[in-house]
Amino acid sequence: MRISQEIRVLDLLALRDAEFLRVRECEEKIRQILGGNDFPFPAPPVELPSATRKGKPFRPTGILPPAPSKKNDRRQTTPAAQDDCAPEIPLLDPETENAYRVVFEDKGEIKVSYLQNADTLREMMALTCDSFKITCVESVLFRQLDDYTVRRRLL
Repeated sequence: MRISQEIRVLDLLALRDAEFLRVRECEEKIRQILGGNDFPFPAPPVELPSATRKGKPFRPTGILPPAPSKKNDRRQTTPAAQDDCAPEIPLLDPETENAYRVVFEDKGEIKVSYLQNADTLREMMALTCDSFKITCVESVLFRQLDDYTVRRRLL
C-alpha cells in the first residue's frame, strides 16, 4: 500500500471515530432524557465491515504496532512510563497556563493545535508516520488563536 493510500485510510478512520463519538453523545443525551436509565433501544441495524474481519490484520508501514500487553498485570500505566524514551510532559500550571501549543508538520504543511489534556498530547507525540512530525510543544496562556503567551518550551 502506498503512503498516500495509508494517509487516506487514516483520515477516514479519524472521520469514523468522530462519527462514533457523535453517536455516543446522542445515546448519552437519550439516557439523560430517560433519567439516567440504561439505553433501552436495539443496536442500529447496520453491520459494519470491521465486525467481520478476515485474514491477518492490516498494519500500515511506518506506524509502530502496539506494545504487547501483559495479561497478568492489571495496573494502569501512563504512556510515558511504558516508553522510557518518551519526553516528560508536565501538567499545566492552572495559575499561569491553560493549554499546550503543538506545532507540527502534516503532509508537508505546518499546522498548529492547542490541547488541554496531557494524555492526548502524549498520544500525539507517540505517532510515528513519515508524513507527520511534531516540531514544537509549548505550554501557553491561551486567549484566542492569535492571542497567547508562551510560558514554557517543552519540545
